[in-house]
Amino acid sequence: MKARPTRDLAALYRVLAVALSTVIVAVGIEVLRNEGKLASGPTWVVLALVSPFFICTYFFLAQGIVIDIALMIGPMAPYRENSRYYSAIKPKPDPTTDANLPHVTIQLPVYKESLELVIAPTILSVKQAMKTYARQGGTSSILVHDDGMQCLEPKERDERVSFYTKHDVGWIARPKHDDCPDGFKRAGRFKKGSNLNYGIGLSLKLEKHLASLKQAGARDTDEESIEDRALNMAIEETFHMAGQRWRPWAANGKSIRIGSIILLIDADTRVPEDCFRDAAREFAESPEVAIIQHESEVIHVAGHYFENGVTEFTRRTYHYITVAAANGDLPHFFGHNAFLRWSALQAATFVDKQDGLPKIWSEIDTIEDTELSLRLQTIGYILRWVTYSDGSFMEGVALTIEQEINRWQRFSFGWSCLTFNPLSAWNQGLITPRMLPFLRSTVPFHHKVTALYNLLGYYHLAAFTLLPLVGYFILGFTLDIEWYYGLYFWLAVNFGHPVIRNISCSIHKNRMGKGNGISLVLTNIKWTPFYLMFYTSVSVPSMIAMLSYIFSLPMTFGATKKEVEPSNFFIEFPRILKHFWLTNTICLFITATLLFSPTMLMSAVWQIPNRDLGITLPAIVFVVNNILAPIVFNPWLWNFSNDQ
Repeated sequence: MKARPTRDLAALYRVLAVALSTVIVAVGIEVLRNEGKLASGPTWVVLALVSPFFICTYFFLAQGIVIDIALMIGPMAPYRENSRYYSAIKPKPDPTTDANLPHVTIQLPVYKESLELVIAPTILSVKQAMKTYARQGGTSSILVHDDGMQCLEPKERDERVSFYTKHDVGWIARPKHDDCPDGFKRAGRFKKGSNLNYGIGLSLKLEKHLASLKQAGARDTDEESIEDRALNMAIEETFHMAGQRWRPWAANGKSIRIGSIILLIDADTRVPEDCFRDAAREFAESPEVAIIQHESEVIHVAGHYFENGVTEFTRRTYHYITVAAANGDLPHFFGHNAFLRWSALQAATFVDKQDGLPKIWSEIDTIEDTELSLRLQTIGYILRWVTYSDGSFMEGVALTIEQEINRWQRFSFGWSCLTFNPLSAWNQGLITPRMLPFLRSTVPFHHKVTALYNLLGYYHLAAFTLLPLVGYFILGFTLDIEWYYGLYFWLAVNFGHPVIRNISCSIHKNRMGKGNGISLVLTNIKWTPFYLMFYTSVSVPSMIAMLSYIFSLPMTFGATKKEVEPSNFFIEFPRILKHFWLTNTICLFITATLLFSPTMLMSAVWQIPNRDLGITLPAIVFVVNNILAPIVFNPWLWNFSNDQ
């Protein structure tokens, strides 16, 4: 089999971005040094020392400039051809693979989502793909990791069981969480990883007992299949291991067995009717690939402007990932709409220090998918980003600003947790034992830079909270250095770069044949105010999440709700006050500072004149955006009817 080419353009773009950001820092320090010759005091020295700590902001600006140029005039062949980390073209038929198609297990973790509105449409969509695969000669099954089953009312529970039975769905349900000291604990701040681990553990016990039964000559009976008998034995084993206190629920032993290929999906997913065989061919063609991540389109549920805005944001995010992967950069694994090689997951198994059990998914990370992808790359596997499904894979997005902020907080917390030890553990080193093997591995260096770049992205967001305050106080007392810390750089980062990015993205999509250039530009311009307000509104929550991790403060994250919950002003306004109280408190503090610092209420030494836009405008925009965002981004706030 001919090896795919490895693209090096992404590495070149990273080098150029690092060089450009270094130049920006160096020029800034030189300007400060020159300014220091004209003024007295230690201020200039302090500013020079802290300048490198803004490297995340400089790097993002530099990276943006490099990528914008590449989008407009860079080569287009990488986007139309297959390469090591990217697939634009479906794999060719392979007689050997097609004659021995592997079993595909569809893993579906769910919680309390609506059966009728969310879970059932997803399973029915998967069933169509299973029928196509069966006609092609393959076999497949659905395994639902149902974390809601033991928490639901009997009526809802029976409806789920009946639906699963009707559609030959295997399912596993662990006991519900109990906060009592001796109660069952669902591990993790985000429960998806521990949910999958529990189900996989039961499936592996089933395989062990099934092998013993087959060795003993056991056969199916009219009342019970050999797989169901092995499943019951696995349930009893799990029950006894738990001290006969917590019993898992499960059914359909045949479907609980895990095949050579896993399709991991979310509760709100649609899949193309013909995708399993392509995955089998691609895995057979490239044994080094552990994960095939498909680009996805968005399922519209609510249809309001906030969902539409998040939809455009999601599409743009996927487009930039395509740009990165096609040019040889590290692909992303999102934990859904992805095919996984079962043998690779088993090779990446680790022993959890908390309970001594072998695990595949991390239970201490809130971005367990990212942690798994880094672990797989550390042991020699790679990920691949796929676009030939052309939007046939679909997913839901957050329907409220609170849900979207919760998602960004989870990512901010997760990247900090994955990379840095909390403050209390700094005596053991700054970098976590989970990140060190990746950084020391033979993974291409620019892929390591990409991982750190993703981390810096969330620190960049958090910096949106601090920079207006830092700039206000520094410039307020030292107006002569406005060129460096003032209005111009702030405008470039917050307004100039987004406008250029809109233009470059539109040109690139037009070059790829994804739409008319003018129409794309107009669409991007239309959503620019949404993006600007949105990024500012997630800065404080991102900072809170990072500080919560660093100082070991309690924080948990729920799953995104999948169905629309109609509401009105009388419900939403108190919810906004409760959810955004800390952000509003910070905004009130900044407002009070802006109002009172120039007045006689402050001593002459501490007065800051508000005569310079370089001082006040960033802080004013920050306050206005953060106060208005929960209002502007909440469509239900404008409904004053009590009828929901």
